[in-house]
Amino acid sequence: MKTEIKPSRTIILTLSILSFITYFSGIIRHDIPENKYLRLAKQKQFDCVGQIFTGTSGGSCILITDKFVLSAAHIFLDSDTKTDTLKMDGKSMITFSPLNIRVTDVSKIYILIKGQKVKAKKLTLHPAYLDSLTKGSCDIALIELEQPLKNILPAKLNTAFDELNSNVVGVGYGVSGPADRPDLVAPHNKKIAGENVVDSLSGAKYSGYETLMLCDLDHPSKQECNKMGSSQPKPLEYVCSGGDSGGGLFRQKNNTWELIGVCSGSNVDITILMKTGYYGQTMRWTRVSLFTEWINQQ
Repeated sequence: MKTEIKPSRTIILTLSILSFITYFSGIIRHDIPENKYLRLAKQKQFDCVGQIFTGTSGGSCILITDKFVLSAAHIFLDSDTKTDTLKMDGKSMITFSPLNIRVTDVSKIYILIKGQKVKAKKLTLHPAYLDSLTKGSCDIALIELEQPLKNILPAKLNTAFDELNSNVVGVGYGVSGPADRPDLVAPHNKKIAGENVVDSLSGAKYSGYETLMLCDLDHPSKQECNKMGSSQPKPLEYVCSGGDSGGGLFRQKNNTWELIGVCSGSNVDITILMKTGYYGQTMRWTRVSLFTEWINQQ
């Protein structure tokens, strides 16, 4: 059963822009072989990250118990589309404005983790998400599965509000390619993991805390690409991509890996994209620490 949402013109425009931005998100360092990113994704602590499908589209997800996964709320909004033309620097770009926005029918959702495919039993979007679409806050969803998954270690949830400046690893199934060659970026259905640093906290506040963690993609030699934090890139520096939405951001604390974020997409500056590709672009992750009480209540 679908829940009909009647958004304002502002929300429709925002979702149109977000849809455009999410597709053009970034990627891996051009000077590092992709197989190093693929190997990182195969480490056992990231087995809990899988794919989620919603009928016509999908994203990534994280197993947090044998019967529950976390993902991003925005990937569970279906809509009809209206084609528009956007003028930018004298060039025309085609965008798709969503109409008749509605929550995805749970019967269409299934997840795939380590070769195990299971249907969703119940979908719960955070109640504040649909009230804050224009702010992009509380972009988190919980999915109960019809049956438990076996032999996969669920992610441990972070409960501390100390994420700033953390060294992190993002994991998901987004489009991929070298950051300096946007023309080579494409969906390859690969599980890729990359490193970064939580440079800033942002977004609308929830329970008195900012809801988002931000990271930028630093260039190995061009410091002018730096937007926040240190300009020195990590050995496997990356930024999340279209399809990574709902994927996990992890850090190692006291010799234990914990989930600190759920991928909410990227902020792409088209002017920068034309000059330096994906270098200098930023990504957004919803802070898990703010929502552990809500998760446990479900």
